Amino acid sequence: MGAGKTTIGTRLARQLGWRFVDLDERIEEAAGITIPEFFERHGELAFRQLEADQLRAALGRAVEFRESTILALGGGTYAQAGAPEFLRNAGIPVIWLDTPLELLLSRCMTMTGRPLFRDEASFRALYTQRLASYEVADFRVDSSGDAAAVVAEILRRGIAGIPAAEFPVSREKPDP
Repeated sequence: MGAGKTTIGTRLARQLGWRFVDLDERIEEAAGITIPEFFERHGELAFRQLEADQLRAALGRAVEFRESTILALGGGTYAQAGAPEFLRNAGIPVIWLDTPLELLLSRCMTMTGRPLFRDEASFRALYTQRLASYEVADFRVDSSGDAAAVVAEILRRGIAGIPAAEFPVSREKPDP
């Protein structure tokens, strides 16, 4: 929540010429309602099942059509039982966009549509609960800076699967 997954994922995909998929958008399209509405009507357990189904479908499409894809997972997706193993077994590298807790909190305070963000105390508890899962990601990138710098760092390190020396990094203007 608030790490910049969609913003950074979109920019990274554009830079690489790859397809970008936001798992939350897929979930909303499949459900026909927003994620907060889904949580309210069906609860978190049903949401997590739909999320897992959409994750498998997105990866299946990428494999079937041989599409190089950047997939932005929801903040809790990787923290679900079996998700890290599923992605690892599928050969999917996972990048943890690590952002200091205080910055995440300040970003989320101004966002709407976050069903698990209730207040500062619950946010801190949720972050603590998910942290151990995030730490087993294949790569960690500090995402506290502007999105262009984060994308440049991912490309510089060759994390997206393209050796850094083979890909020029664009010099986009940072977000305001």
